[in-house]
Amino acid sequence: MKALWIIVFWMLIGSLFAQNVVINEVLYDPDGSDTGYEWIELYNDSDQTVNLQDWTIEKAGTSFGLVFTFPNINIEPNSFLLIGEEFVPDTDLTTDLAFQNGGSETDGIRIVSFNGQYTDTVLYDSPNTNNLPDDISNPGEYFAPDVDGGNTLARKHDGEDSNNCEMDFFECTVPTPGEANFYPIDLALNNLEIYENEGEYWLQTEVVNLSTENVDNLAASINIEVNDIPYGTYELPPIPAESTIIFSCQIGELTTGYNQIAAELIYFYDNELENNYVESSILNGVSPFVLNEIMFKPLSTNQEWVEIFNRTDCGYSVDNFKIMDASGGTISFYGNIPPMDFIVVCQDTILFLQVYPEVAPEKVIFASQWTSLNNTDETLILSDEFETKFDSISYNGNNCPVDFSIERINPFDDEDIGWSICTDSLGTPTFPNSVLPMQYDLSLEFAGMQVNENSLDHSVIIKNIGLENIFDAVISCYLILNDEYPGENIFIDEISLEDSITYEFTTDIVEDGYFSFLYEVISESDMNSSNNIDFGFYNDRSLPFVINEIMYDPDGDEPEWIEIINNIVIPDLTEIILVVDEDTLEIPYCAENYYLVTNSETDADSLRAKYDIDDITILTGLSGLSNDGEQILLMDECGNLIEEFFYLPEWNDDLDGISIERVNPEITADTRNWGPSINGCTPGKANSIFVQVLPNNMKLNVAPNPFSPYRDERTIFSFALPEILSTVTLRIFDLKGRLVRILVDQILQSSNGNIIWDGRNDSGKKLPVGVYIVLMQATARDSEKVYSKKITVVIGK
Repeated sequence: MKALWIIVFWMLIGSLFAQNVVINEVLYDPDGSDTGYEWIELYNDSDQTVNLQDWTIEKAGTSFGLVFTFPNINIEPNSFLLIGEEFVPDTDLTTDLAFQNGGSETDGIRIVSFNGQYTDTVLYDSPNTNNLPDDISNPGEYFAPDVDGGNTLARKHDGEDSNNCEMDFFECTVPTPGEANFYPIDLALNNLEIYENEGEYWLQTEVVNLSTENVDNLAASINIEVNDIPYGTYELPPIPAESTIIFSCQIGELTTGYNQIAAELIYFYDNELENNYVESSILNGVSPFVLNEIMFKPLSTNQEWVEIFNRTDCGYSVDNFKIMDASGGTISFYGNIPPMDFIVVCQDTILFLQVYPEVAPEKVIFASQWTSLNNTDETLILSDEFETKFDSISYNGNNCPVDFSIERINPFDDEDIGWSICTDSLGTPTFPNSVLPMQYDLSLEFAGMQVNENSLDHSVIIKNIGLENIFDAVISCYLILNDEYPGENIFIDEISLEDSITYEFTTDIVEDGYFSFLYEVISESDMNSSNNIDFGFYNDRSLPFVINEIMYDPDGDEPEWIEIINNIVIPDLTEIILVVDEDTLEIPYCAENYYLVTNSETDADSLRAKYDIDDITILTGLSGLSNDGEQILLMDECGNLIEEFFYLPEWNDDLDGISIERVNPEITADTRNWGPSINGCTPGKANSIFVQVLPNNMKLNVAPNPFSPYRDERTIFSFALPEILSTVTLRIFDLKGRLVRILVDQILQSSNGNIIWDGRNDSGKKLPVGVYIVLMQATARDSEKVYSKKITVVIGK
């Protein structure tokens, strides 16, 4: 009795482990396969050996029938057993199989345990016309695909059985009899991005599951490399089928300069590895590479080329680098650039070495793609394949001679980038530029001035722009009042510096005048003194230059314009600022007495032709002037306010084609200091209503007196009026009180002027010898006060 229970026990144990033996892969349609014969692979997914004696293989078209009965054979734990027809290599058992080929309705294959208590069934193709059963339902409801000839039905994962043929099996194009199945899962990486967050750098990329199978979190990981050095390996979370997850990780502080980062996706079952790797790059700080020299206008015996300089002590690969122009044209190249050295990129390396035999061949790189460089305006951008920008240049080549290059002045200076035409014909490819800075060179630049109640705070920037730094210098400041040289030294100090500094100091405030401050830095090591000085300016209730005349309502299509006059010349001032309403115009400072500002060069030409003022500077850019009046503001380049006023149409009595003139440019611009031009306008000349000082009373003089019209002589009446503009009448009477001549009748005149008389009456006849009475009357334009003056003049023989 005891022996019977033992047998039953082991039968139960055997049935339990038998449930882990499954059909793992089957070739039922061998057409096109390597062997041309059918085979079936079983897999034991348990940790125990299973004996298959008396197990059977069955196939079904209309119903299941016997194909093969197993002899006494074991299938080892986690192992495969291959049963195949003759000539199938490496089989464990050989037999005829003749499985159904599918094609029109459901067929099936199954294994059955010796006691019939366990089956593992594969149903493939549809519809299930014959109601074939699977392991859990009758008839079966889920079907594996009908595969093409030569392909196998294979489990997605060895030994895993959900009793759902549709989910468990796939069509395998690369059969693996007796070996692990290879389900085609494809994971991919997209869009590697590097970004900075609070001083730390982060990596982010998309992980895409392109397959229809979920990927668990124990199988996939990402390896990160920074500059070809392994940084870390990170496990990925589960990735659902046909979905995307975002992976990010911190990569810490990157080295200064150019950094390349790579991410590689590791997944054992991934059958497409080409999309598992992404790269990107980022600049941390300054670029190691600069565009250093460009030949864009070569002779026919030469060619275009671009020189790149590596200004670091580290060599780099420049594979897949490119130079792009403004139109999107690209120069592509591959190669290496040594530390602190040059490479030249060109189309024809052989021709280049013929033109420049002194250049080392390894420094000349062939461009796999080239775009022609413009001889006039051009923009070039140097970048890598990830669009990381290293350097750029915009140039205008109109002034560059043929077969001369342009060179970067200082390849180590990123703040004050400058380019110049090479001093040597053909250029200096792979050698230091001809315009390279001096070894030691300090520069000084005015930065600003703060006005306090009793003091001025000065700020200057001192830079080391030479190839090597100067560490000790002396800074001085000189005060220049109203362009009176030499100036007074008001500050001096010894300073220490390394690279560049902003130096600030304070001086006493200055009053009543326009002041220039000359700043100077001196060092014995400095090899270039031309850039050691700069100027700042301060204005306190002074009018160094002012608006002197405004033509805001010209006749017809004639241009509008503004005239500026210099009361003092400030040779060190370079720019002034004119603001009309809300339009700001920065114009060069002119040391001439008068200069004009108009809208365009066409307008400037029109003014020169109309007023014969070819010797007067005319600047352009003036916005339209309002006929209703407008606010005007004038400043210097430091932002010091010179004057501000609102001109009014009443200042010229609303007359078209008549300018408004300033009476005295040294007096503040208010209503009393402006009036209509009595000559229409006076561009580039003294104003017609200019007055230095107004007299207290009306004055009238005549000279010569006497004079003789009989000898063709003339006399002049000179007058001075106590108001800026007046309406004037001048009449001449004989001693009997008879009116003989009206010289001026109700004419607008400035405060002083001259009137000529030829000694004739109103009929043009010469008057007899004798004494005549001259009466001048003037009515002031603003006050309407009437002034009168009477004198005598004598006509002689």
